Amino acid sequence: MKLDANAYNISVTFFGIFIALILNIQVAMFSIFQRKWEMPSDKRVAASLANTLADRKTLLIELNANLSYLILVCCVALVLSLLSFIRSFDNCVIPAAMVFIYAHFLLTLLMVVKRAHALFHKEYRDSPN
Repeated sequence: MKLDANAYNISVTFFGIFIALILNIQVAMFSIFQRKWEMPSDKRVAASLANTLADRKTLLIELNANLSYLILVCCVALVLSLLSFIRSFDNCVIPAAMVFIYAHFLLTLLMVVKRAHALFHKEYRDSPN
């Protein structure tokens, strides 16, 4: 299997854009994490809200770890793509590594989407409106 220079050029663009998008998502998540919640005066309702907030915090921590890992994967893919774009490698190791990185990126992205869905589902479900 051999990839031409255009495939590596597209990979550089693809992973560069995703790095910026994922960093923006992390900033948005940080604002969700920093939001202050008022505890109700009823102890049972306060305990229920405390459990909900603990679940939300755990989900945000896991999502942040996934996003940080995804940024690392994108950086590795970006460096590998740049090296392959600058210097043509004729062996099949680099194209195989790129296919693996794309597959790994896709699976990790699906995990991020699953956790983000769970986080926003809880947000919408627990919303008073």
